[in-house]
Amino acid sequence: MMGAIPGDDLAEEDEKPQHLVRITEDFLIGQLEVTQEQYERVLGHNPAWFQPQGDGARQVASLPTTRQLPVEMVSWSDAVLFCRVLSEFPEEQAAGRTYRLPTEAEWEYACRAGTTTRFSFGPSFDGEQANMDRVMDRPVQGGRYPPNSLRLYDMHGNVLEWCSNWHSDSWYQESPEEDPLGPPEPDGDFHVLRGGGWKFPAASCSFRDRIMTSLRGSSHGFRVVCEVSAPDSTGESPADDSSGSE
Repeated sequence: MMGAIPGDDLAEEDEKPQHLVRITEDFLIGQLEVTQEQYERVLGHNPAWFQPQGDGARQVASLPTTRQLPVEMVSWSDAVLFCRVLSEFPEEQAAGRTYRLPTEAEWEYACRAGTTTRFSFGPSFDGEQANMDRVMDRPVQGGRYPPNSLRLYDMHGNVLEWCSNWHSDSWYQESPEEDPLGPPEPDGDFHVLRGGGWKFPAASCSFRDRIMTSLRGSSHGFRVVCEVSAPDSTGESPADDSSGSE
């Protein structure tokens, strides 16, 4: 069941109504949010606010490194570019792996992890289960807080996570039951972020934020979905065109 649980008076209208969703294909999703180190390896630079060269350097001055903190200051377009470039790495093509952002339905399924409460860890938040509501004044390294029952970390808090979907206030009233991909027509240049962040009030499993596609913020991050296809008989993925043709 996707969306705000009945009786959740703190839920926004775009989190309603709760509705049944069926995800018909297995999917692999990152156990952690993409880190500064991973982002720099793929795209060649580190945009994070919370790093020694960033505007948030003071808050991380006591850390030996920020490389394992989740990357932030990432727009939706940046996150999509990361997935595309990573998918083009020869070793990823040889293994038949491609990367993308999760759909909202996939994200919420992964966050809920079979639970039916407001949060995956229960009905309320007391500051011990996740980095949100300014428990910390910055993101923290993944794995500091307990994972959910799918062994996924920081589905609540730390950084907001971009999804592939455009945002629409009325989408939950119109969504198909099977493998919803989001509205074909957006209600403006907004994509969806889920999970809340370090400086946001405690965000439930159904919490949705809408942010302009090009906007970067100190709590805007992401995690990836990996799709795996069988390599061909030469050990190369079908997506790996070695002929040189365009």
